[in-house]
Amino acid sequence: MGFSTNLQSRGGHEALLGRQEAELRLLESMRRCLLNKVKCDREYSSALCVVSAQAQKVERGDDNNYLSGSLVAQAWKGILEELERVAKLVKSNADTVEKETIEKLNTLYIEKRKARKTYQDEHTRISLQMSNVAEEVSRKKAEYQKQFENYRLMRSRFEDHFFKCEFKIMCQIV
Repeated sequence: MGFSTNLQSRGGHEALLGRQEAELRLLESMRRCLLNKVKCDREYSSALCVVSAQAQKVERGDDNNYLSGSLVAQAWKGILEELERVAKLVKSNADTVEKETIEKLNTLYIEKRKARKTYQDEHTRISLQMSNVAEEVSRKKAEYQKQFENYRLMRSRFEDHFFKCEFKIMCQIV
């Protein structure tokens, strides 16, 4: 994963999590809105079918003999046919939205949740690894400082011993 250096801090991590949460909430909201639209479209389609059926009942009434060949009756019949066609089209579009769009939206939601979980797991793993390395570095640094102090002490003792021996040798020569 190659993140910008701006996103590698704690604030960047929180910003990424916030973005992921906001996107998931948006996808949930989109899903609810689309389901509501599908429901409304189906109700509208059903209402158009009811209106068309009622109008056809009126059309088949007693005055039907007088209306044969009437331009008004032909126009009304055309309107009713168009109303039925629109009702079928609205229902078909609602079915398509439900079948394809909402299904893809659900898939996207699932993928986003998996990506968020993967990101969180990786961040946790890397943070744990980083803290382990930092602890090891601190431990090694403390050990180094201890060994360095030990070295300085030993060197000091060596120099004292060396100078004492050298002084004794010099005294014996003189």
